[in-house]
Formats: sequence, structure tokens, C-alpha cells
Amino acid sequence: MTEHAPQLDPPARSSEPSIAALLGEVVADAQTLVRKEIELATAEVKVEINKARDGAISLGIGAAVAGIGGIFLLLMLVHGLVEWFGLSFWLSYLIVGGILAIVGGIMLYMGLQRLKTVDPMPRETIDSVRKDVEWIREQSQ
Repeated sequence: MTEHAPQLDPPARSSEPSIAALLGEVVADAQTLVRKEIELATAEVKVEINKARDGAISLGIGAAVAGIGGIFLLLMLVHGLVEWFGLSFWLSYLIVGGILAIVGGIMLYMGLQRLKTVDPMPRETIDSVRKDVEWIREQSQ
């Protein structure tokens, strides 16, 4: 009579996912998260660029129209100084030009101060990515 070795049943498979599968899911989720954060950063930068572009277009058109009107008003002012006060043309142009130079300098200074407030960095996205990286580090420990 031959003895048969006892047959071992294959190890029972658990319905729980393996550690490798869980890590794979975490990595896949992290990759998706990073892609979404990059998309968010891109969208934020596009919004800021569009705001800057629209502002520049409005400034350009407004400056051109106001400049043409301003030229006519300044010529009228120069001729008015000559007519009303009997000044010579050169002195009238000097007075008007000096006033314009002062006002222009003030406007340039104000414009530079406003341009300093434009923030091209997607600060919300950077903060969100930093928090995501911290969370991933905590999960992997």
C-alpha cells in the first residue's frame, strides 16, 4: 500500500488588498493629485495673464484716445495764455509743458506702484502642493 502525502490546500486568498496593491493605489493617487495641482497652477497663471493683458489693452486704448483729446486741449490752453495774458507763444508752451512734466512724473510713479502689486506666482497652488506632499509623507511612514 502506498502512502500518499497529505495534500495541502493552497493558501486561502484574502479579500483584503495586498500592501503592494495599496502602495500602487497611493502612488497612482499621488500622480493624479500632482497632475491636478499642475492643471490648477496653469489655470491660475492663465487667469493672471488674462487680467494683465486685458488691463494693458484698456490702458493702451484709453491712453491713445485721452492723448489725442489732451493734445487739442493743450493747444487750446497755449493759445488761451497768449490771448488772455498777452504772453508769447514760447512762454505759454513752457508753462504748459512744465505742468505736464510734473503731472506725467506723478502718473508714472503711481503706475509703477500699481505694477508692483501684480503677483504671477500661483500661491494657492504652491501651498496646496506643499500640504499634499506633507500628507503623502505622513501616509508613507
